Amino acid sequence: MKRYINILILVISLMFVISISVFGSLKNQDKKKFEKSIFYLNNNIFLNDSIVNKLLTQILDDKYLNTKDSLDLNMIETELNKNPFIESVEVYWKFHDVLEIKLKERETLYILTKYKYYVDSKGKFFHMKKIKMDLPKVLTELSKVNLKSLTKFILKTTKDSFMKRELDKIYFEKSEFKIGLKSFNFDIVFGDFKRFNEKVEKLKVFCAFQKIQDSLINYSLVNLNYLNQVIASKSLVYEK
Repeated sequence: MKRYINILILVISLMFVISISVFGSLKNQDKKKFEKSIFYLNNNIFLNDSIVNKLLTQILDDKYLNTKDSLDLNMIETELNKNPFIESVEVYWKFHDVLEIKLKERETLYILTKYKYYVDSKGKFFHMKKIKMDLPKVLTELSKVNLKSLTKFILKTTKDSFMKRELDKIYFEKSEFKIGLKSFNFDIVFGDFKRFNEKVEKLKVFCAFQKIQDSLINYSLVNLNYLNQVIASKSLVYEK
């Protein structure tokens, strides 16, 4: 009888040890489990959940993913920020088991056509993807352009509905801007930033007149540099 009691005690002890081990294993596995919630702070064109999840899979390998509580959120943010299409990212725990990721995608402002780069409002450029975007195209070589001035110029044009809708091509020659519009065939010598708003208003008036005056349709060059007037020419040679 005593022998059976000892065997029973041994079996119960083994079952207790096994139960503790299984419970501990399940608890550790549970620590690894968490949900991901991805939010985009602006219109996402280049990024989507599939791309972000792929980036996270590359970041959260066994080196970092020992347990949920050991995740280095700063490291995740740093790695995600290396993606050229991400302007900023914030990663934090929500409800303890939801990894929330807030992303702001770079907003493209114009295209450096010769180099196949997009440029955002901060002057940061990144490789183009095969996505059709109706943006102003800069045709001058990068070595001849002040990127800061160029970005500032295009940002100013976006504040006017006509220029935002019509600006198509931009050249940078001798510290002056020369532009082309989508709906009109003539080139425009815009000059520098001086009297910017006045030049835009003169251009809008000239374009409005061209739509109703047949005599203006043959002009190929319009110069906005002169005070209180627009000089139109049928020659592409610009002489100030």
